[in-house]
Amino acid sequence: MALGILVYENDLYLYSLIRERISSRFPGAYIERAGQEDQITDPRLLTDLCIVYDNRQFDPPDQGGAGRQIPLFADDGKGHSIIDMRRVIRQIGGERTSDTVTELAAAAGTDRLRLLISFAYIDERENFINKVTGPSTFVSMHPVRIDLMSGIRMPAPLIPGGTGSITRLLRDSTGKRFDPSSIPDYLNPDGSGFLSAGRPDNDDDVFDIGADVCAGLIKMIRDMCIREDTGALVAVEGWRMSELTEFIKICDTLHILLPARMCTEDTGMVKELGRFKRSLRSGALMTVHYCEDYKDQYEAVSI
Repeated sequence: MALGILVYENDLYLYSLIRERISSRFPGAYIERAGQEDQITDPRLLTDLCIVYDNRQFDPPDQGGAGRQIPLFADDGKGHSIIDMRRVIRQIGGERTSDTVTELAAAAGTDRLRLLISFAYIDERENFINKVTGPSTFVSMHPVRIDLMSGIRMPAPLIPGGTGSITRLLRDSTGKRFDPSSIPDYLNPDGSGFLSAGRPDNDDDVFDIGADVCAGLIKMIRDMCIREDTGALVAVEGWRMSELTEFIKICDTLHILLPARMCTEDTGMVKELGRFKRSLRSGALMTVHYCEDYKDQYEAVSI
């Protein structure tokens, strides 16, 4: 029988989140919460069984010696108990190779890295993000947001002083020993549900550091999204069209936000939209959105 995962967790909401993360990495796995009345299969019949349990509430469950037992909570080294789903998923994978796990994750969803090119006002851009590509639209528990634009165009952090510095992340990412898996170390909650690198030290740092470094960071973010089973939104403004095409080549999904439909009439934007679409890698999708549609209802035009 296929991989079976039995979860001992009394909190139904927490169980739902755990199940979502596991199923995105192992889409063919049989996953159930222990003790539910409509439990379909006797766990003892599963030949490849993992028992994931909330070790704050349960002792290691006894399944007659069958299955590997994996506690949910671990010490973070600072005296706090946390759930590190990366650790849990690695233990569930067991003898499966990291390449196999990555392939399963990639097969479970191709919308991991979203690129937003915005030509709108700040409040319109943030309204769009909240409605269309906000944290709740990602299947991952901790989606990432990176803003590559002038500091004066970035949203004010909802948690004062809690969003780090994109300047430090960009500069460190050029180091030969920099690993994409270390990107989360530069992120903090922004108060809206994303993990964010926050504002630059100086407003023009992103542009001064340059498009090549930014493109390199976007590639690393996509690599991190696959490795860590998460998703990311990269919002960009103020770059030349030739620089934007380099960013576009990396993303899974491209969103273009225009103020109104008249922006595509006799402005040259139609030509640029065609250029953007040709820059997409195979399988990537592009959608054009218009801020004017938000007055009544949201509408998107797929290209």
